[in-house]
Amino acid sequence: MSIWIFLPALALVSGILASIYLLVEWYKHKERLRFPLLWAIALFLMYWFQLPVILNNSGKVVTATNFNFFFAITLPIGWIAIFLVYLGALSVLGFNLKKRQKTIIAIWFLAALLFFGYNFIINEGVISSYAFPIVGNIVFYLPLHLLIIAAFFRRFFQPLHGKKLIFFFGSLAIVGASVLGIIRNFIILKSVLAYPPQFWYLVLTSQKVFFALQTSSIILLVLGFFLLHHWHYKSVNVQV
Repeated sequence: MSIWIFLPALALVSGILASIYLLVEWYKHKERLRFPLLWAIALFLMYWFQLPVILNNSGKVVTATNFNFFFAITLPIGWIAIFLVYLGALSVLGFNLKKRQKTIIAIWFLAALLFFGYNFIINEGVISSYAFPIVGNIVFYLPLHLLIIAAFFRRFFQPLHGKKLIFFFGSLAIVGASVLGIIRNFIILKSVLAYPPQFWYLVLTSQKVFFALQTSSIILLVLGFFLLHHWHYKSVNVQV
């Protein structure tokens, strides 16, 4: 089996298993903390986008017309997944946003839904403008990755209870996934301008480095979620 089939398949399988594990853990504990549920849903939304990569690398012909709907929802669904990662991070880190911060985040989230929804509904799943991938990455994806990184760096400088090493490596994994996400954002911006916007996702499927980074991000998230879940329930076990 080619490594370019194995890696996305590994991300797909690990994402499914981790999503099920987190969902079971969320249901099992009486506290019903938010972060396991949020992260389980996030992984569920993320790992399906490995399918076109697996098909493409296994020799199947992936065409834009066959995957218009699938490609069109990649950006909005992926953004919602990362937004859930951010909310889960706030929960496990014990951060409560102030009213003003919640209002700003809510307006930004609504703006993202309107932007992605408008482009998706008006164009019926066909991406016909550079605005969709460019604005989507600069205005919505990039700040979200930076928010996740900032949340963990803020927590590093606060008193920490429990097994610090587990927390450190779990946090490092999620921060690493966000850094790779930022790199992917710039790869998208560099790639889409060289071809008609309708083919932006197909262009990316031919760039193995992009999906190697995406696969690595999912694996890092799975590792980070597991470690931070263990840190919280086994070492801290306080309600967030």
